[in-house]
Amino acid sequence: MRLCRVHRAVVQALSLALLSCLLMAPPLLASGPERVVILPFTANSKEDVSFLVKGVRDMLATRLSWQDKVTVVEPDLVAPAAARIKPPYNEDKARQLGKELNAQVVVFGSLTVVGQSVSVDAALVKVAGDAPPLTAYVQTSDLDSVIPRINDFAMRINAEVFQRPEALAALKKSDEASRRMVGSEETKEARAMETAEGEALEKLPENISPLNPLFLKTLSGVDSDRYWRSPRINGTITSVAVGDIDGDGKNELLVLLPDSLRVYRLAGEHFALIHEFKNGPAGIYLYVDVADIAHTGRPQIFVSSLNNKLADSFVLQWQEGGLRMISKPQNIYYRTQPKPGGKGHMLIGQRSAIDSPFFGPVWEMKWDGKDFVPDKEITMPRMGNVFNFAMVDLNGSGKGQMVMVGHSYDLRVFTDQGDMTWSSAESYGATGKYIPFTPGSGQGYEEVWWYLPGRIIPVDMHGDGRQEVVVVRNMDRADGLLDKMRMFYQGTIYDLYWNGMQLVENWRTPNISGYLPDYAVGDVGNVGRPALIMAVGQRSFKGWMEADTSHVVAFTLKPQKKPIRQPKGL
Repeated sequence: MRLCRVHRAVVQALSLALLSCLLMAPPLLASGPERVVILPFTANSKEDVSFLVKGVRDMLATRLSWQDKVTVVEPDLVAPAAARIKPPYNEDKARQLGKELNAQVVVFGSLTVVGQSVSVDAALVKVAGDAPPLTAYVQTSDLDSVIPRINDFAMRINAEVFQRPEALAALKKSDEASRRMVGSEETKEARAMETAEGEALEKLPENISPLNPLFLKTLSGVDSDRYWRSPRINGTITSVAVGDIDGDGKNELLVLLPDSLRVYRLAGEHFALIHEFKNGPAGIYLYVDVADIAHTGRPQIFVSSLNNKLADSFVLQWQEGGLRMISKPQNIYYRTQPKPGGKGHMLIGQRSAIDSPFFGPVWEMKWDGKDFVPDKEITMPRMGNVFNFAMVDLNGSGKGQMVMVGHSYDLRVFTDQGDMTWSSAESYGATGKYIPFTPGSGQGYEEVWWYLPGRIIPVDMHGDGRQEVVVVRNMDRADGLLDKMRMFYQGTIYDLYWNGMQLVENWRTPNISGYLPDYAVGDVGNVGRPALIMAVGQRSFKGWMEADTSHVVAFTLKPQKKPIRQPKGL
């Protein structure tokens, strides 16, 4: 009897030791399936949409499960860890949960329901490393359309993360359709359609632009091949630019935030972060410009920054697989512009002072082999500065006329001799960016905010050699009457052309809810067709706290092949 008890004790001890070894041993990832954790999506809705949250989770679990290759962790096992690490989830929290649950991949996101409209932000992160997440943004007009769109995201995960053969084949098959978002390579059918569209241009109503039928229409029911919006970007986008910064023949989208610069690649519906420049020079980053001023074959990236009330701007270039600083911060603001006549770009610069937002002349800059230095002084009206003008070939002469945003946000046109020939009755170019300065020393002098205008972008959408200007109109609830507050609620982009007497409207975008801090025109989709790219800011107030979020919006442009005759003027 005593021997039996000893025997049982030994067996129990050995069993516990074996169980402990199994629990403490590291997972054999190479031989076992990859584990995926799907966190409950955060619901933002006045109504109970738990059924939709469950449906999204079930759809993802069904589509991602792959026998002997991928296993989805059961919700009952996820719940205890999710109770300790509470939502809302981000990359860091997702990776922490993934480590606790011994998973290699974590999927998380949010659902927002307003009326019948539903939007879903979804992201996938790999637990190991710090690779940028795979993201998806889904927007539908009803609840029934959400699950099929989530199925598309699952297909992307299977193809891009797990390299599942059938998903790769399906993704390849749908590639042409997805690329229609910002245009696609022309097929015979597309060329025939464009011919028919060309014949119909003359039949369009006067208030519809042939560049994009959505211009002057509302945003409801927008087709994906005419309009695109990025997933939500936390933070305030201050500026955007488009350029082939790495020299691979494909354009990248540069998104500037107050303290970092992100580089995205847009291909079809895929919007991927490929690099982020952070922990850079101190300051508030105001504008980003891209142009090959040094003639190296690879463009330079000019970041205009404000630090302690002075310009403190720097220059980057893509080297060795990332952005490297080639010009250290110095007291100068930068702006690049296309040269009139289509001969590359020029770099404009101007210094600042403690008691003035701008100091000294406006210069055309050059590369001297070591740095960017002043070359030629640009003759400017007294109100002119580096940010409020552009040289535009309005009449096709090959020479630029100065178009400028005045103090009251009126557009002004100057002749070659510097005489003002026209001023607009409407206001354009208001933004929320500002440079603080104190106009004098001693008592009685208060800090003043000098607000910066939006860009003036010269473009030739008609192909007739005469440039138009693309400008913004942001609507302020206070109408600019508050010295240190702007409450923008709506923005519109306008294209204006010179009719011989004045700048008149050629087309405009729909009114866009929010604030448009910056915009650009370029082939962001790498499809041989330009797009109008806009940063759109939204601000939500929660008690005394406010949170900024942003998106990037793109409209396809279809430049007219037949030039439109316009009076030269000037």
